[in-house]
Amino acid sequence: MIGFLAPIYGIMTAMFGWLFHLTPHRNLNDMLGVFIIAAAISIFITVITGKVVDQKKMKATKARMKEYQEKVKKAKTDGNTKEMNRLNKEMMSLQGDMFSNSFKPMLFTIVPILLIFSWLRYYVPSDINVVKLPFYLPIWGNELGWFGWYFIVSIAVSPLVKKILNLEM
Repeated sequence: MIGFLAPIYGIMTAMFGWLFHLTPHRNLNDMLGVFIIAAAISIFITVITGKVVDQKKMKATKARMKEYQEKVKKAKTDGNTKEMNRLNKEMMSLQGDMFSNSFKPMLFTIVPILLIFSWLRYYVPSDINVVKLPFYLPIWGNELGWFGWYFIVSIAVSPLVKKILNLEM
C-alpha cells in the first residue's frame, strides 16, 4: 500500500514516532502527537511565510486596499459609478498582488506538508477517534480523528504564532 514511500515513512517514523509514545495511554498519545505536529506545522508555515512574504509591502497594500474601499463607499453614496468602476479595477490589481505575495510560501511548504499528512494517515489509525470534545461540532460531532484534531489545533495555533511573530498575512 505504501510502496515507494516506505523508506520515507521509515525515516519519518524514526523522527516523529516518539511523539505518539509520550504516555502509557494510547488515545492521549495520539492526541498529543497530532497536537505537537499540528503546532509545529503551523509554526513552520508561519515562519516560512514571514521570511518569504515582504511584510512591509503586505502592510502597505492592505492600507491602500482600505483607502480604496473607503473611496468606493463614498463614490457609491455619491452615485458616481464611473469612479466606482475605476477604483474597483485598481483594487483588483492590488488584490492580485496580495494573492501572488501570499501564494509564494506554498512553494516551500507544500511538499513537506503533503509528506507529513500522508505519513499521519499511515501512522495514526483512521478508525480511531483521537479526541473527544466536550461540545458538539456540526458535521463532525464531538469525536475527531487525526485530521479533525489537526484542523482544530492549527486554527487555534496559527493566529497565536502570527501575533507573536508580528506577521501580516
